[in-house]
This record gives sequence, structure tokens and C-alpha cells, in this order.
Amino acid sequence: MQNNDFEAKIKNRLIKFPAVDGLTQIEMGLIVSQVEKKIDKIEQKLNIVDSSKLAILAAYDFAVELYFLQQKSQTNLAADTRKVDELIEKLTKTLEEEH
Repeated sequence: MQNNDFEAKIKNRLIKFPAVDGLTQIEMGLIVSQVEKKIDKIEQKLNIVDSSKLAILAAYDFAVELYFLQQKSQTNLAADTRKVDELIEKLTKTLEEEH
């Protein structure tokens, strides 16, 4: 195991997670914990015991969350851009009126 790799148990399996630039061991542990919670939630909800199926469903659920966050981010960016454009227009108009 490299220094930056991270080992954790999920569903009683010891898994080595590759290091991610910019993440501390604590942050990696939090992420692994989120994955385990997601798997547990899906397992309880759907009563599935197949670990590979659980992993795929957890990945899918995270991808759906990511998709919605990206959509929200794009919507917020568009709204922020419009607001900045409006402010620039108002400032330009005010400066032109002063001269």
C-alpha cells in the first residue's frame, strides 16, 4: 500500500482505495463512510444482499445526486451571470449619465 492509499472495511471487506490529490485521510474516510451508508440504505430499502449489485446501485444513486448538483450549479451560474450583466449595465448607464 502506498502512503496515500486508504484502507477501509465496507460490508466486512477490506478495500484499498487509491489516494486522491487534495484529500486528507480523514476526508477519504468520510467519503468511504458515505458510500457505506448509501449501500446500507439501498440494502435495507430493496432487501438486496448481492454486494456487486449494491455497489452498482450506490454508484447510480451518487451519479443521480451529482447530476442534480450539476444542473443546479448551471442554473445558479446562469442566474449569477444575468445578475452581473444587469449590474454592469446599470453601472455603465450611471457613469454615462455623470459625464
